[in-house]
Amino acid sequence: MKTKLLSLAAFAMLFFANAQTTLLSEGFNTVPVAGWTTTNQSTTVGSTGWFQGNTTVFNAQAGPATSYIGANFNNTTGANTISNWLITPQVMVQDGDVLKFWTRTTTGAPFADRLEVRSSVGATPTLPTGATGVGSFSNVHLTINPSLITGPTGYPDVWTEYTITVSGVSPTPVALNFAFRYFVTSGGPSGNNSNFIGIDTLSLVRPALAVSNTGKSTVSIYPNPTADYLNVNAASKVSKVEIFDISGKNVKAELVDGKVDVQNLAKGSYIIKITEATGVSSQKFIKK
Repeated sequence: MKTKLLSLAAFAMLFFANAQTTLLSEGFNTVPVAGWTTTNQSTTVGSTGWFQGNTTVFNAQAGPATSYIGANFNNTTGANTISNWLITPQVMVQDGDVLKFWTRTTTGAPFADRLEVRSSVGATPTLPTGATGVGSFSNVHLTINPSLITGPTGYPDVWTEYTITVSGVSPTPVALNFAFRYFVTSGGPSGNNSNFIGIDTLSLVRPALAVSNTGKSTVSIYPNPTADYLNVNAASKVSKVEIFDISGKNVKAELVDGKVDVQNLAKGSYIIKITEATGVSSQKFIKK
């Protein structure tokens, strides 16, 4: 039984590895992170910037207990605006690429936190200056807790994964830097907001469709994640759909009026393989 389970796991790893190309991966085992840029543009710079994870606050999402990157209320002094930036190395990104990361604040945090995910397109980004400046990082992909709500309904107090599918950038790869901005107004030791956040287990991947079928097939699936139906939109007639679970098992799937009923699937990650007149493509989706 153990050998069989290991074989299934190996198949699943191979299947999902072939389904995407990894553009960037970071576990934050060591901070500062080589190739990454940090700049604290808070109203006044406090005693901390971005720092190695602190196990007295909480442990990492994965890996060694301190292997995450953190920021906190001491990014500024008094009661001021925190604007602390963590910027990725430059990567070649196109529409459809998927950025994932995990983040959290402290358990039962009494003060509100906020995080923005932005990007700058171009070979030479302009770094932000001042507490309200964003430089060339004008593209906002995600804001966690935009209204600065206190408690886990605002910023999660357990490790939570966020997924961003890049859109509106370019249909072909262009130079880009992502930035995480810890941005809290009325923050600091004397402020009404700001506590402590961590970021862990970041990945940027290009799904197989963007790699193998560029110029041959235009297939999209939505919504993703989904709870009931997965819509399949293809440029040519779809002749067959197949769904595989993480073990590699082919589960029942039928395309009816452009939709696949996934209501009976267990929650988790799957691969849908779509065969159409112009080719075959595979995409990952999540059943929630």
